[in-house]
Amino acid sequence: MSFWEDQARNKVEEVEGVYRQAVELSFKLGKSLSEWRTMLPESTSPDPKAYPPCIYSTFMLGDYPVYQFSYQGMLPLYLKDKQYKNQIKDYYTQATMEATAASQKEAPVLKSAFIYICHFFEDLMIRDLDNRNRSAIINAIRYAGFVKDDSWKEIETMESGFLDVKRRNHVQVFVTPSRNALKMIENVREKYKSGYDFSGMFEPDKRPV
Repeated sequence: MSFWEDQARNKVEEVEGVYRQAVELSFKLGKSLSEWRTMLPESTSPDPKAYPPCIYSTFMLGDYPVYQFSYQGMLPLYLKDKQYKNQIKDYYTQATMEATAASQKEAPVLKSAFIYICHFFEDLMIRDLDNRNRSAIINAIRYAGFVKDDSWKEIETMESGFLDVKRRNHVQVFVTPSRNALKMIENVREKYKSGYDFSGMFEPDKRPV
C-alpha cells in the first residue's frame, strides 16, 4: 500500500467516525427536542414523538391502494458499526409505527408488496444509492405490519433518485401490491415531471388528513 493510499484510508476512517457520531447525536438531539416541545403550552401532543416524524398517507391508484411514508432529510449512510445501525433502525421503526398508529387505520398485510424508495436531493452532487441504509426503511415497514417478512418471497424493492423541486432532502417511500408496481412507478414519475412538490408533505397546511 502506498503512502497516499494509507493516508486516504486513514482519512476515510476518521471521517466515518465523525459522521457516525453526528448521525447519532442528531437522533439524540431530536428526541430531546421532541420531549421538551411537549412541555410548551401550545403543544397538543400528550406523548413525546420521534423527531422528525414520519408522515403516513394512503391513496388509491386504480383498483389498488398505495401507502406512502415520508421522511425528512437524507437516509443515513450504511456503516458496519452495530450500535450505529441499531440506532438508525430504531429511529425509523419508531417514527413509522407512530405515524401508522396515529392514522387509526389497521395496517394491511400485503402478501406480495412492492416497495419504491425515492430519494429527493437538494442538489446534483453525485451520491451512490447503494451506500444508503435502506434496510432501516424496509424493517420499519415490516414492523409496522405491512408485510409479514422481508424475504424475496414477500417483497420487491426499487430505488430512484430525484433532484427535489424545492431543493430539500427527503425520502418518499411508496408501498403497494406487487401487481400494481409499474403503474405506481409511472404515477410517481409523472407527478415529478409535472412539477409536483413531494416535500409539501412536511408543510402543516399540506399534510394529509
